[in-house]
Amino acid sequence: MAAAQVVLHVHGLHKDFANTHAHSTWLQQFQQAPEAWAVVHELLTRSNEEVVHYFASHTLVTKLQAGHLPSTGSCRQELLQYLSNFWRGPLAVRRQLVIALVDSALWQPPVEDAHWLADCVRRMSENLEAVPCLLEFLVTIPEESANRKVVVAAQRRSQFASNMLQHTNMVMDSLCKASQTNELCAVGALRACARWLHLQHADAALRAKKKSSSSVGGTASGPFTADLVRRGGVHENPLVKQAAQTLSNIGTTSLELCRACADVLCEVHGLTNESTPEARAVLLLVVHAVIAGSRQLLPATQANLETWMDQDSELTARAAVLGRLVGELGGVFARLTIADSRDSAAAAAAGHMAPQVATASLNDLAEVALHFCALRHTDLAKCGLDFWYAVLAHHLGAAAEEDDPFDEDEVSMPGLRARDQQAWAAARDPEAENQRRAEERPVLAPYIEKMVKSHWQAVRYPAEPEKEAHFDWDEFVRFRETCSINITEACLVVTPRWIIDHIGSMLEQICAKQPIAWQDIDACVFVLTGVASRAPAGQDTVIPKLIELLPQLPYHTDGFKALLFRNAASRLILFTSGYLALNPEPCKQILRFLTLQHLPAIPPLPQGPDPDAKKYCEAIACDAMKMVMTAARKGIVTADGGSLWRDVVSAVITLVADPRFTVDCRAQLVFGIGQVLSVLENWDELEHMLDIFVTRMEDPLAPILNALPPEPLGSRAVKTTPDGKAPLELKLYIAAVSSVYNMPPRMDTLNRPSHHPVLAVVEKHFPTIERVCIHNTQYDELMEQVCLAFSYILGFAREYAPTSPVFVPMMKLMARCCEQHPQPFYMGLVRSVIGFFAATGSEQLDAVLVDLTGLFAAPIARQLAAAASGGGSPLPPPINAASYEMLAEALRHWNLALLAIRSAQWLPETLDATIEALPRLAEDNQAIHERTVCAMMRFLRNVLLWGDPETCKGDATPDLLELQKQAQALVVERPLPRGQALPRLVAALARLLAAAAPNGPTKGEVVPSVAEVLRTLLVGPFEYQTSTGLPAALRALPIPLGTALGEPEQLRLVQQLKMEKGDSRRFVRTVLGVAEQFAVSLKKAQFGG
Repeated sequence: MAAAQVVLHVHGLHKDFANTHAHSTWLQQFQQAPEAWAVVHELLTRSNEEVVHYFASHTLVTKLQAGHLPSTGSCRQELLQYLSNFWRGPLAVRRQLVIALVDSALWQPPVEDAHWLADCVRRMSENLEAVPCLLEFLVTIPEESANRKVVVAAQRRSQFASNMLQHTNMVMDSLCKASQTNELCAVGALRACARWLHLQHADAALRAKKKSSSSVGGTASGPFTADLVRRGGVHENPLVKQAAQTLSNIGTTSLELCRACADVLCEVHGLTNESTPEARAVLLLVVHAVIAGSRQLLPATQANLETWMDQDSELTARAAVLGRLVGELGGVFARLTIADSRDSAAAAAAGHMAPQVATASLNDLAEVALHFCALRHTDLAKCGLDFWYAVLAHHLGAAAEEDDPFDEDEVSMPGLRARDQQAWAAARDPEAENQRRAEERPVLAPYIEKMVKSHWQAVRYPAEPEKEAHFDWDEFVRFRETCSINITEACLVVTPRWIIDHIGSMLEQICAKQPIAWQDIDACVFVLTGVASRAPAGQDTVIPKLIELLPQLPYHTDGFKALLFRNAASRLILFTSGYLALNPEPCKQILRFLTLQHLPAIPPLPQGPDPDAKKYCEAIACDAMKMVMTAARKGIVTADGGSLWRDVVSAVITLVADPRFTVDCRAQLVFGIGQVLSVLENWDELEHMLDIFVTRMEDPLAPILNALPPEPLGSRAVKTTPDGKAPLELKLYIAAVSSVYNMPPRMDTLNRPSHHPVLAVVEKHFPTIERVCIHNTQYDELMEQVCLAFSYILGFAREYAPTSPVFVPMMKLMARCCEQHPQPFYMGLVRSVIGFFAATGSEQLDAVLVDLTGLFAAPIARQLAAAASGGGSPLPPPINAASYEMLAEALRHWNLALLAIRSAQWLPETLDATIEALPRLAEDNQAIHERTVCAMMRFLRNVLLWGDPETCKGDATPDLLELQKQAQALVVERPLPRGQALPRLVAALARLLAAAAPNGPTKGEVVPSVAEVLRTLLVGPFEYQTSTGLPAALRALPIPLGTALGEPEQLRLVQQLKMEKGDSRRFVRTVLGVAEQFAVSLKKAQFGG
């Protein structure tokens, strides 16, 4: 394999774009070849092209990570020799060679690790030009020790990491010397230092401590401190001190250097989760550095507590470095604050001098976090949010621990960590946890109160959002939701009542100023809705006052603020619908506000800068209207002597008819109308108002209906709308017809009305409904909505539906629509109707249900049989499956089964067609037709079960005995167009087993369904014919399956099945065994066996 070929394909990969895939495939195959080692050597030593060098060095990494070692020579010496040629770069090539050097060490014996590290460090320290390479090497060791791409054994990876840890001091000394070379080397040295600090987590003893049960509140692992911290040397380490000092001067130091220093300090405070003196020294070093850096940098951001910051300025970048550390120090703050309070209390109780605490520093850190929360830059403010989230999580005992990258158990069994945490949580003493939180609450409460205040400031919109150059609405909305999480959890420390009262006092101050700052009202509403779920409804005065204030607020009519302020009002109403349902007067006030002021005012408002903002505003307003009407529906219909509901419903009907609202919003309002009407006790009033509603929604249909052809186009109809969906007027009309469906049952059975009001309205408007449906069957989503509407109406009016004059026309209409454009939801409707009314006990209704079933099922079965005989193609599988699921449901009810088997002409034809088509579907494509095949077998099994005397055991009524005889005659005696059913059914089951063999018999439900039908045949009156017919059916299968079982084996199989027919599980396993034996025979035949 010549090096020239490799070079050619490398060039092609970067230049011959038409054949990139071919070049890439060839190069990947080359990397796997043993000869690649020699070619790579030639490429690295003789070529002068960077792309060739990079490919060669990457090949080394690929081979070493996969464990493809060279057969001769010293891999380490070769790699060091290559590196000596690339001390100065190119950087990408040098990086790959360094990774290869470390990966090669993972394959050497553990006893060589120490010598390998010392030798490599020595070789790279001899030459000043090699210092950058040395730093990259020391960065790479911790990274590759945790890199799962290197496929070494778990034990070896752990040994390598432990062996590297023993030389931490030597590495730190080398890094300290390298950092003095220049600033670029200082950055590299600090990053390498951060990696080696992180490597301390590979220590076996430290990992064991993490996994131990925790006695420290707020941690999901046991208390731990790394040896570096316990020995007291970390905070004196020159690189760590340099990092702290540099970060203290963040305003003037190089940004890259600051980032590297932040890496170091982040790893430093992660070495412990305790508050021992040794740990405290390390943690306070980080805290003091952050405070010092904040004092230098944050004054420059003072103006950005009101004005939004530039996303990409240098000030933002420097603040982000500091913010990253602030966001990670919340747990440290909580631990030290609580520990100081506990120590001071213990000292006071013992009469000792108060111990030295870090209260001032921790207070300063809290102020820094509060400042970050209030910054008008969502990414920076999130750093403050993360700080306080960690404080709350520590208090609640829910602080998350990162997965241990050095723990092989977590990689091989991802669920193990979760199970360990669940076991830890279960082992915690609830009483001890409650006591701990009670002790911590007074300590944390003053800080959390300040947090709530800063979060209120953080969620405020700009007064003029369009004029803020760096304001992003969508991003700010997500940021506010994060704030809401913290505010909600704060209720467990400062109580919801305190937060609500605080917002109440702020509202008084806001409303006392003129003009009222809308963004401050909005922030108050946002905070209140965040804690409303945690507070008992109606036990405060703030929310009621704000609800009373809503109609009087000065809502804007222009600018983005108009939408945002309206949205705040909607949000408050949405979250207080439960309170409104319990308080009639505020509820009436808000209903009038919504219907007469609020909702009518939204459509004329201008679009915001974000195209979705107005849609969102409309949606939440309509949702608020719906929720109030739903929650307070019983109070609405009784308020003001029963007159309020008429005004409300009439006003909302007007809103529904307003085309300026989106169709989804109008649908929400339709739902609200239905909820109110459904609880009216006077059905005459209900019918009258629903009729008015449906008539009003019929008006916009006039242009559509007038444009319809005289006769429906049927299957020739095509979609004519731009989006391919039905006109929204049609959808809203159907929604109005079905808006009242969940009516409570009437208790007064003596004064039972003569008809159902919803059915009466449907009957009155049925000609229009019929025209809407029959001319628009091409719109699937509309017709599915109609089917759901009919299902709801009939389900909730089931006592009246069978006698309604519109019941049969409704079903016939759906059958006619299905004939034009078949879809599975039509059969779903019929299946639901069968479930509703099969047990009614009316012979007339039974006849309707049987005829209805045949109307849908027979044509589909007929078409399937024709397709099986080569006379056409079947309908789509979902339609076929839905049809047979409907048929199986009908045959599940004895009264429908008796009537269908005894007198329905369509049933014998459907049974005959089913047996004919059943095996063909599986043979054509079992995966596609599996659901249909299984539904067919449920239908067949139901027929067989009615012929079994055991099915009717203990209930031998004349009707059931007749059903038994009729079912037996249908299966065994009655002549069908293609022959008697039973022998053909046994043959079909054998063919199904054969068809399942090449598709994996254990996959899917076909073979288990075959087993259930076969078991039903063997446990009932069909046992003899099945026992004698099954061997013949197996022999009739095509070669090699027909000979897969010899005659003795066939007889043994039949006997085994007869013995196991009482145990469903064993029976299914035996049938699966037959299909698997067929699969083996097919494989043998395929390979000439």
